[in-house]
Amino acid sequence: MDFLRPENLLRFGYKDCVLCEVERPGEEKPCRNCSGRLGQRDRLLWEIRRDRIRRTAGKLSLVYPGLGHLYSGRIVYGIFWALLLPLSLGLVLNVWSGITFGHGFLLLEAGMIWWMAWVDARRGPREPVAPCEDACPSGIRVPDYIALVREGRPVEALALVHDKLPFAAFCGRACPHPCEQKCVRNECGAPISIMAIKRYAADFGYGGGISPSSEVAEGVPGPRVAVVGAGAAGLSAANTLARLGARVTVLDPNEEPGGMMRYGAMEFRFPQEALLSDVKHIFSRGLHFRGGTTFGKDATFSSLEREGFDAVLIAVGTRDAVRLPGAGGEDQGFHDALSFLARVRKRRPPHLRGRVVVVGGGNVAIDVARAALRMEASDVTIACIESRETMPAFSWEVEEAIAEGAKLLTNTAVKRFLLADGMVTAFEALQVERVDFDPKGRILPRTVSGSEFEVPADAVVMAIGSRADLSFLPEGAARKAVDPRHHVFRLQFPGGEPKIPAYICGDCVRGPGTVVEASASGRAAGLNIFEDLCVEEVDKMHCRDNYRRRHEPHVNDRPEWRVRRRAERLSPGAGRRNFEEVEKGFTDLCAREESERCARCNLSL
Repeated sequence: MDFLRPENLLRFGYKDCVLCEVERPGEEKPCRNCSGRLGQRDRLLWEIRRDRIRRTAGKLSLVYPGLGHLYSGRIVYGIFWALLLPLSLGLVLNVWSGITFGHGFLLLEAGMIWWMAWVDARRGPREPVAPCEDACPSGIRVPDYIALVREGRPVEALALVHDKLPFAAFCGRACPHPCEQKCVRNECGAPISIMAIKRYAADFGYGGGISPSSEVAEGVPGPRVAVVGAGAAGLSAANTLARLGARVTVLDPNEEPGGMMRYGAMEFRFPQEALLSDVKHIFSRGLHFRGGTTFGKDATFSSLEREGFDAVLIAVGTRDAVRLPGAGGEDQGFHDALSFLARVRKRRPPHLRGRVVVVGGGNVAIDVARAALRMEASDVTIACIESRETMPAFSWEVEEAIAEGAKLLTNTAVKRFLLADGMVTAFEALQVERVDFDPKGRILPRTVSGSEFEVPADAVVMAIGSRADLSFLPEGAARKAVDPRHHVFRLQFPGGEPKIPAYICGDCVRGPGTVVEASASGRAAGLNIFEDLCVEEVDKMHCRDNYRRRHEPHVNDRPEWRVRRRAERLSPGAGRRNFEEVEKGFTDLCAREESERCARCNLSL
């Protein structure tokens, strides 16, 4: 068994991919429960190589079932699929006596075997995945970092979250947390407070001295990559590329990185200090930032190519606000939600007087309404075309806004604005019967004829959406799918100029979304860019296929584990008086107790 010793494995070309520790058989062997302190770069290289192998295996299985399995080292499965097809075809020939319904069924079965072999080769071996992890857009190893919190290791839990998501502090406060909806504890009580535990890991992990490490050999220059956009997708891609050893420069028109996380999230939901922790950790990997740089004006594809960059990633997000017809400027009492939130965040809020109406039903509209309440507006109304049940805003955010004093006007569409002396005084609205969509996905509200009514307003803030400004792209630029699941595309320019490889990802491709979705898109873009630029380095990566999880005792259910711990919150009245953060984080005791509730269902699947 000397072969299993670490020094011998390394000598034979293996690398510790940190999915497990190299130990003797029979001993505890942690698999996915690693802290992220070991082999961060190797883990990413292994992930790229694994996907390359699976793509090639899928293509080979289209040639003949089983070839892909043999290529990827799954010998037994390869032999099984390779023998199954000729056996089924042989059965057809053996009983052939003319075309009958039964022969058609056997031929269909042979085709199904071919198709199933391709699917199995393309997907590869499936590891046990908990429902919460499967529901997370970023694929965070939820049960594993919860286990680390339970053991009193928040620094290592944060490092494990950072493996997939560099915005632990932000997403610990502002995340749709679909993981909690899929938590198995829903079947026998309340789900685990996964988002609150992630916030605890971030708050205590950053304070515990977590330090990044790209693990790149000194003196070995990596590729130079320019990332346009310092929002969630751009910073996530830059973080991934830096971990792999690339030299990354981030360009953004704002003076500080963070995008909408910095200039759009309100203090009562997300304090500035928490974002600075995430951003500081990302830039501590050696990233360079060029603030005040507008792409297409201060920098172009050609100029970056002349500077020696090897690739460009476009992740500009959706910064242009959508306005309603007839809406005027700020001097008439009209405001755009994004610019409104940015000014509030910069401590230069616009003057709001009297009755404020926020048009829109998303999370941005809720943030605007809650900010307006804190600016001493006498009355705040949220008007949207959706019903309360179908509003795109998070239900708990809507409830908090109503508790703080906001009014909700659902199934309402704006027909026209009414002005007096150059200032908005009201708008004429129609009752919405239902909301349809055209073939391009645009909203088509169906209004009730003769249902006009007026809504008084001294100020109107429009929060009906935003769009990407991609005017800097050359005319005729096409997109080639690289990772459609995460909305990553490679740009193809007409005439082949400029020649620099260019990619695009994030909200500017898929439309406005959440931070965790944009981060997943950026991470996938970073992996694909490095694969294209450094394929030789990826092909050198070796790792073992066989690894076991460490033994953990069976989790016994107890009645007290069905009760969900909740973090302390400010009362609606107290929260409305200032921009202090409304929800407080877990204490050590609460975090440990809530982590104990985790059923560790990923180990029993």
